[in-house]
Amino acid sequence: MNTKPVVHMIALADIDVRDRLRPADQASVEALARDIDRRGLRVPIEVAGQLRGDKKYRLVSGLHRITAFQSLGREDIPAFIVSGNLLELRRDELLENLTRNELSKLERAQFVADLKRVYLELHPEAAHGGDRRSDDFQDANDGDLKPWYDVIAERSQRAARTIQREAAIGERLDRDVADTLRASPIADNQKELESLARFSPEIQRQLAGVIASGGARSVTAAHRALSGAPATGEGEERDPVARLVDGFMRLGKRDQDRFLNNIGARREVDE
Repeated sequence: MNTKPVVHMIALADIDVRDRLRPADQASVEALARDIDRRGLRVPIEVAGQLRGDKKYRLVSGLHRITAFQSLGREDIPAFIVSGNLLELRRDELLENLTRNELSKLERAQFVADLKRVYLELHPEAAHGGDRRSDDFQDANDGDLKPWYDVIAERSQRAARTIQREAAIGERLDRDVADTLRASPIADNQKELESLARFSPEIQRQLAGVIASGGARSVTAAHRALSGAPATGEGEERDPVARLVDGFMRLGKRDQDRFLNNIGARREVDE
């Protein structure tokens, strides 16, 4: 016999909404608030009890609904209190989010990376499949995680290699940088995000600042702007030799030496 879930009225002040990867979209919140004001909340939020911190509950699902209630000046909100391991609840929430078509490439990379982190916490034995900071960006941490990539690919109806690349971007991209770029042109460009994620967090922040301020439309252009190189037109920016040189300069010393060896050259050593 199925028992109908009980809806509780919970104080907004008692709900912890921190550590959300995706902030509430203001336009969506405003539209939702108008609907709630007219017809009420049709789908309660989901929260889980938590023992740490000064809040009684942690939000599982419903950030836009909570934000809409706050904008209406409400103090309480209808909610389902779900039980279970917090990591498992977080996993379920992330899996649900991955099915949304409106996610940008940046948001999807963050969700996949967080989902991978949760999976590794739940299954630490799978963490021995490779080096997360491998020189090979696309093949990082493969090994024991291949079945997981396949499952997530099937759930989200995308290729396993795409999931793998998204996870690598999300892991390597600095959180502050992601927030800076959320409304930028490259937020929905996986190739540019992958290029940016190859840099150290400090350089990422500098490049993101240039892009977000409108000073560049690509990572390559932002890198040139920071290095003081003359500005180039769009056609010049696509020049294959310029792109090759730019890529070479991003490599570590070991990979630069490997490249030079492959083309029969060697590094000049100052005496």
